[in-house]
Amino acid sequence: MHKELNERQREVLELIVSRYVETAEPVGSRYISRKLDLSSATIRNVMADLEDLGYIMQPHTSAGRAPTDRGYRYFIDSLMHVRSVNQQVANSLRGGYGNPIRSLDDVLERTSHLISDVTKYVGLTLFSQCDKLYLDGASHIIEQPEFHDLKKLYSLLRYLEHKRDLLELLRHDFEEDGLTIHIGRENISNSLADCSIVTKGYKVKGKVSGRLGVIGPKRMMYERVIPAVELLADTVTDIFEEMDIRSV
Repeated sequence: MHKELNERQREVLELIVSRYVETAEPVGSRYISRKLDLSSATIRNVMADLEDLGYIMQPHTSAGRAPTDRGYRYFIDSLMHVRSVNQQVANSLRGGYGNPIRSLDDVLERTSHLISDVTKYVGLTLFSQCDKLYLDGASHIIEQPEFHDLKKLYSLLRYLEHKRDLLELLRHDFEEDGLTIHIGRENISNSLADCSIVTKGYKVKGKVSGRLGVIGPKRMMYERVIPAVELLADTVTDIFEEMDIRSV
């Protein structure tokens, strides 16, 4: 349960999350005070309250603040403004399947590539009936500042290599056909402590049959990732509605 924040606390938290997502650098009171036209002393007091409540933290090497898992969760649940997918991007995603689409495997393989390509995170698709899992774009992880720490990078890449662990992770949400978001230590593996996973279910012949989505840093662009994942899940469902799937 979230402790409800007052308006000023909400404004400060939203700015901290948005700025940190953009820059990967801790956010100082001076930046916030300029944005809100308030004194640095006032902002420092609000930031201290947010830190006491567990929504932000102070990295050891900086005077600025960064969001915690709890801060990201509050941002997603209460502050985020989800952006609709640009029509050009939507058309590109839908057109990315091309012709002919030959099989379920063909759809899932193309989907993992498309979602990785548009988000620049790791794209994944699961067909649960026979544990088919496709993964694309693991190299995008290397581009994220969080994973310049080689120990973190190694741990995550090793985890992604073990498809059995990923299958277990996605099965955990299989009963949910809607969108799910797991942030940092909300995930079931310590290897994902610096990651968020956004997935949504899709249907085959009217039944929820798998999930698709992305794995990326907690500092991901949720406002853009979420609608892209939702669009692709709906697109995959529509494709399977039109296909005669003879073999799975």
